[in-house]
Amino acid sequence: MQDRPDARELLEALEEFMRERSESSQDRFDRFQFLVAANSLSILQRELQMDDDFIRDEWTGLDALLGAEEPPVRILDRAARLRERNGDLCDRIENGEFDGQGEDQLLRHIYTTVFNKVRIANPREAV
Repeated sequence: MQDRPDARELLEALEEFMRERSESSQDRFDRFQFLVAANSLSILQRELQMDDDFIRDEWTGLDALLGAEEPPVRILDRAARLRERNGDLCDRIENGEFDGQGEDQLLRHIYTTVFNKVRIANPREAV
């Protein structure tokens, strides 16, 4: 683990720098590019803060829908397996496995998962 500055502090400093550059640039294209970079850094910061909890919530929801499974220990392995499990969920939805009785549980899981993704991407839209 790095001491100081840590990843969060570096991202914050870069975001602030990009926002300042976007405000002071005379060129419209440069302003836009700096703003896109600043917004991207802001998303990364929120992902660092919230993603572990959201992944855990999504995994738990998938456990309820697909059957319990221990998540991999390594973060990258967990993210890869989460994508695979979501693919399995899509296949089951396509095959009609959640029509009727399981539909309410499925819709709650989808809503929660999408809402959490919006909270990272653009929290102003997550109302």
